[in-house]
Order: sequence, then structure tokens, then C-alpha cells
Amino acid sequence: MIGTQYADGLERQQAVVAAELQSLTTPPAGPTAVSWFLSTDGETVLTLAQWADDTAVPPAGPPRYRLYRSLVEEHETRVPGCLITAAFDVDGPERQRSFTDAVVEAQPREGGHPGAISAHFLHSIDGSRVLLYTEWTTVQAHQESAEAGDHDKGHELFSGTPGVRLTHGGRFHLYRALRRDRAGGASRGGG
Repeated sequence: MIGTQYADGLERQQAVVAAELQSLTTPPAGPTAVSWFLSTDGETVLTLAQWADDTAVPPAGPPRYRLYRSLVEEHETRVPGCLITAAFDVDGPERQRSFTDAVVEAQPREGGHPGAISAHFLHSIDGSRVLLYTEWTTVQAHQESAEAGDHDKGHELFSGTPGVRLTHGGRFHLYRALRRDRAGGASRGGG
């Protein structure tokens, strides 16, 4: 599940994360991992919650997604310093697949920006949305790539594909993460 919440300023962003962290129940009811990302403009908290089993996911709440495709080098070990999101409304599951496949095919096979770490395409299980998130070493690396025109072909696909509408996007950095082992123990990381 991926959700966003408006939070006006850094202190409010941090308070939102603290409240969500405190509200998590202990396993087996809770997610296996939760990551909180703060937008670089100070306005939004993005929460990414993962479950090992679909039956444990709450029926209400933010949209549920499944990973469809990823672009990442086999031995990539760098830690992302920046997360870029782009969310799209789409006209059904076939459009999810064809749009994602077209964007993947448009990516350079070699020689991408050295600050690019990975790209992940998630499809909502109801067939109505695609979420693209890309991981970068730094905000500056993403900005350099954009200024060099590296994203132009992707933006043409975003705006020119029938049945696909860009709804929003953002630039985030990891603030905090919670991982649970199989025995139910938790470990916290980040801010």
C-alpha cells in the first residue's frame, strides 16, 4: 500500500511519521516493512507499507499495488538519497501493461545517468493506476539528468499515450524505515 498525506513543513512531516510509527500493531497483524519518505518541498509524507501475505492487508485505505517491472543493475548496492514518483490514472489493466512496457523500452540500454539507481513500476490491483518510482543517489543527480534532457522521451510517453493521465508526482528522501523479521521482531532505521 502506498499513501500520501499533506503535512505543512518539516516538523509536521516528522509528527505524521511519529504518529504512524506509534500506531503500528505488533505482528502478525502489521506489515512486514514500512518506509516513510518526506517530500523535499516540506509538504508531503509518502508511506510505503509491505505485507508478506495479501490476506493480512486491511481492506480499506490507500490503493494496493503489485510490482510489475523494475529496471536495476544486477549488482547495484548504492543507497538511494532521493526518490522520484510519478502517478498515473489509466484505462484498465491492458493500458497499465502497455504503457509500462513502452516506458521501459524507451529507456537507454547503456550509459544512463550515473546517479540513477533503479526504476520500479507498480500497478494498482484494481487496474486503474500506475505508480513509477525511481531511485537516485542525490536530488542533484536527478536534477542534472532532467536538465540534460534524459527524461524527455519518457515525458512524451507520459503526456502522449491515450488512456494515461499523469495525476501527480514528487521528490522525496527516506526519513525512517521499520522492518520486521519472521519472528515478529522490529528494527528501525532512519531519522
